[in-house]
Formats: sequence, structure tokens, C-alpha cells
Amino acid sequence: MKDDSNLFFSVVIPTYERPNDLRVCLQSLRKDIQLGTPPYEIIVTDDSKSDKSRRMVEAEFPDVSWGKGKQNGPAGNRNAGVYRVKGEWIVFLDDDCIAQEGYLKAYAKAIRANLGTQVFEGRIIADRPRITWAEGCPENSSGGMLWTSNLCIEKSLFFEIGKFDERFKVAYEDVEFAYRLKKQNIKTLFVSDAAVCHPWRSLRSGGKNWKSKGYQIESLLLFLDKHSDAHKEYGSPSLYFKNFARIISKNLIYCLLKLKGRGLDILISQAYISLQTSIILLRKKTK
Repeated sequence: MKDDSNLFFSVVIPTYERPNDLRVCLQSLRKDIQLGTPPYEIIVTDDSKSDKSRRMVEAEFPDVSWGKGKQNGPAGNRNAGVYRVKGEWIVFLDDDCIAQEGYLKAYAKAIRANLGTQVFEGRIIADRPRITWAEGCPENSSGGMLWTSNLCIEKSLFFEIGKFDERFKVAYEDVEFAYRLKKQNIKTLFVSDAAVCHPWRSLRSGGKNWKSKGYQIESLLLFLDKHSDAHKEYGSPSLYFKNFARIISKNLIYCLLKLKGRGLDILISQAYISLQTSIILLRKKTK
């Protein structure tokens, strides 16, 4: 492991048709906000069909590098951004995240204090309490998630591991990438001070309605086909049946009492998907 006294970060931000969110994200990374940070570049990789994000970036953030993505899903979009990086450390940040003060400085401090560690994950906090079950937020308060909403990895390791698998078009690309890190016993560290604020997002928007097309089941099956050794941890029918039972008991009570029933239709859809997944996996197991 080389000496990292002279760090240089490449912040890769994949985006898709969210110019207003992207603007707020980029504003949070301004150098007058991220004080005491080593040199860094910001790379926006854009899968949008419109040119609104490109025009906004070019007009308001001339120091930010904008480029077209592959338009084949989040995995391909992130990979497209990585091909343009100049730094030895890549920071993945979602376009709807707001970096908190000292964000990159915290990653730099952790890297210098833990030479030899090549993967760091930061804290992800919600922008407010949950008000409906029909919204989601990838909160990460203690680590172990490795969400690509807030992840820092040494570039050499990223390419050694094999980038994001672009066959995962909608979901599981970060889960699958994290699993490869785990299989190779790659050490990861959680950096609480490298924090971003992530908004709650409707589960009914952007094609991610839990009722639609079972995209998460397709991604899961692809994941299990690729990693035959992951069946015990990810492919057990009982795992998804237990999740189904939890949804119709503990989660249902929370939705009805705490959230006043808001988003109940999404909760029911999630229960159906969990039960359906359990049945599909059971059938595959008995073939």
C-alpha cells in the first residue's frame, strides 16, 4: 500500500432526469463548504434522455466534468463515470444526496489513519422522519451496508474486483459488488463523519413500484446464478417467508399505528413479493 499523504478524490455522481436534486448535491460539494479537504474532482455521469442536467452543470458548475452514461442502468452509468476518473480514490455519491460539512475530509482522515484499508463507507441519514410506507431511504447509521449512495474505494481495487456487473439493470448491482468484496475478505471501515443526507423517495415513482414487473426477483435470481455459494445467505426460501411474516405482523402494525395506514398498498405489495420470492426459490430448490 502506497503512502496516501497526497490524496486526490474523484467523486462520481450518476444521475438520471433529476437536475434539481443534482444541483443541490453539487452545491454541497463546493470547496467553500468542504473546507480542509484534499484536492478532488467531481464527475457527473448522466443517463438522462433530456439535456437539462448537462445544461445546468455547464452553466452553474464549470469545474464539474459532465459526461454521457451508457444508458443501460445504474451499474453501467457508474462504470462510465469511473472510466473518466483521475484520482486514486473513488467516492460514489448519489445525485439526490447532500454531502455534509467535512464529508471528504472525514474520508481522507480515515484513509490516512488506516493505511492498507481500501474500502470505506459513510453514514447515510434521512432528511426527515418517515411519514408513509410508500417511500424508501437507504439509511446507514452503523455500517455493513456498502450502499453506493455513499462509498469510497481505491481505484485499483475497483478494477481488480471487476467493476459493477452491468447485467444488473435495475437492482442488486451494489449488493453483488459488495458480495464480491466479502468473498475476497476485503476489509471495510465505516466512517460516521463522512455523512450524507438522503431524501425519502416514493416507491411509486421511477418504475420502482413494488407491484411492477418483479424486477427485484429477476435481479436476485441473476445474483444467485452468478454466485452459487450465496444460496444459504440470500437464496433460502425460509428467509423470504420470514420476511413475509414480519411484513404482515410487525411492519403492518407500524404502518397502521405509526403511519396511520399511509402506504398500506405498498406494504401489501412487498408482502406479496416476499411470498412470491419464497415460492419461486422453493420450486427451484426442489427441481
